[in-house]
Amino acid sequence: MSFKKFCPRCGKEKDFLVGKICVDCFMQGKEFFSMDKINMTVCKHCSKLKVRGKWIEFSDSFIAEEIASKVNVIDEIKDAKVFVEIEKYSDIDYEAKIKVTGLLADRLVEKEEFIKFQLKDVTCDACMKLHADYREAIIQLRSSSKVVAKEMYDIAIDLLSREKSKNTLADTSKIVELKNGYDLWVGSKNAAAKIARRVAQLFDVQIKNSRKLTGRENGKDKYRNTYCIKK
Repeated sequence: MSFKKFCPRCGKEKDFLVGKICVDCFMQGKEFFSMDKINMTVCKHCSKLKVRGKWIEFSDSFIAEEIASKVNVIDEIKDAKVFVEIEKYSDIDYEAKIKVTGLLADRLVEKEEFIKFQLKDVTCDACMKLHADYREAIIQLRSSSKVVAKEMYDIAIDLLSREKSKNTLADTSKIVELKNGYDLWVGSKNAAAKIARRVAQLFDVQIKNSRKLTGRENGKDKYRNTYCIKK
């Protein structure tokens, strides 16, 4: 003998109840999910994102993934799936369309919500250093020919821009133009060494390397390297 299920709120006969009421009544006015605080920071200079204490390359898809991780679905929804689409209004202003689907008493349900959020606009540590003329190394490009010196410069800048995607300090904090070449103040000594080797190789010359003691940090001497490439 089977008993019919009636919803005490709407009075309708239903196949499934959530607790004591039907799915439709349960859904009315019910918060399907809640959101943890969205806290993401963007550097106004290099556009990298700071999420969970780390600076990473800017990506709309990563922002969407981070927002999806902030969604808390109610326990009654089983096999929940979260979908996020974002729309950009300015460098820091966004809107997210959040869609949650799942099973509620064996019935497929879904709910959408739109939320507006902002990225915090700051200057990252690396860019702060570069804007204060910070440099761990100097690349000196020298030639009696202005054309050759400019070729060396263009190649070095291009190589640095590629390195910057992996290391924000792989950039120039200052460029000094001289009669016989250029001085590039580079924030990362590792990037400077790599670029200097490549430029010297392309122009088939030797690098003259020197270093200068600039101080001590954590009990260790700190040096600034200078790489001179002369064609």
